[in-house]
Amino acid sequence: GIETHKGPKSLMNTPLFEESLLTDGEERHVFEGNAKEAIGLLPTKVNVAVAASLAAADPERMRMDIYSVPGFVGDDHRITSEIDGVKAVVDIYSSTSAIAGWSLVAVLRNLVSPIVF
Repeated sequence: GIETHKGPKSLMNTPLFEESLLTDGEERHVFEGNAKEAIGLLPTKVNVAVAASLAAADPERMRMDIYSVPGFVGDDHRITSEIDGVKAVVDIYSSTSAIAGWSLVAVLRNLVSPIVF
């Protein structure tokens, strides 16, 4: 699944935004669903969800949680995948969301590239 933390201002002009996010002093869970739902709801805010779900080949099975964090700048995406007893966790932080999707693509390419000893 994917757990994303964003500052409340980055959610402005989205269906998830509420004015109270700007004044709350606490982290708030603002979205819970799958990557397909997140992509449909926030097409310009979840580029990491797009890349990860395409790599997993099933956006409907990729769980997605988004949190609004007061004072947070940038995006922090924690991607967790587990199969056949192997668990991989990738944490990507970027001060701008523009780089996050490409960072994930690079990590995924490295994970599947052959290793030579």
